[in-house]
Amino acid sequence: MRRRTPVGLIATATAVCLLIGAQPASAAANVCIAAHGAVKVQKGTATCQANGKGSVAIARGDGSVAVATGGDHNKAIARGDDSIAQAFDGDRNTAIASGDQSIAEAVFGDHNTAIARRGSYAAASSGDGNRAIASGDRSGAEAGYGDRNTAIARGDRSLAQAFFADDATAIAITDGCAASAISSGQTDSC
Repeated sequence: MRRRTPVGLIATATAVCLLIGAQPASAAANVCIAAHGAVKVQKGTATCQANGKGSVAIARGDGSVAVATGGDHNKAIARGDDSIAQAFDGDRNTAIASGDQSIAEAVFGDHNTAIARRGSYAAASSGDGNRAIASGDRSGAEAGYGDRNTAIARGDRSLAQAFFADDATAIAITDGCAASAISSGQTDSC
């Protein structure tokens, strides 16, 4: 019998390595990788869980948590001490938390994406195709309770909320500002 290399698994592993990049020594001591319904690697205080076809959860950092469950092809990557990434209850959800105390949640729907950096919070939930990106220091972005909503918080300590609608967009670029789009098709920025 001829052995075949699963190209998809190699591509996923390569993409994960590129996303995670170089890690500090504490992250190497605290790592958890789960796929195919089982924890493959668990060292230190990092925890993870993944089930569903093609779902992967990777946690790196002291007390970091990654969960990719309740659907197929969900991806959760938590990188940083006390960071949390959760992608569950839907298919093809992606949550990436990068930086100490960052939290990213892509939940309760399909094709939702949440990315949190620098100790921020991002949630894309309760609908399909929602996108939340929080990249400012201690910023927050929430998109959900509808479909195709986008919330982007780039300013430090800024807040962007696009929810209870469809196709709403909120963008907070200025430090400390708040943008809110709560009507279908509405755009708000600051």
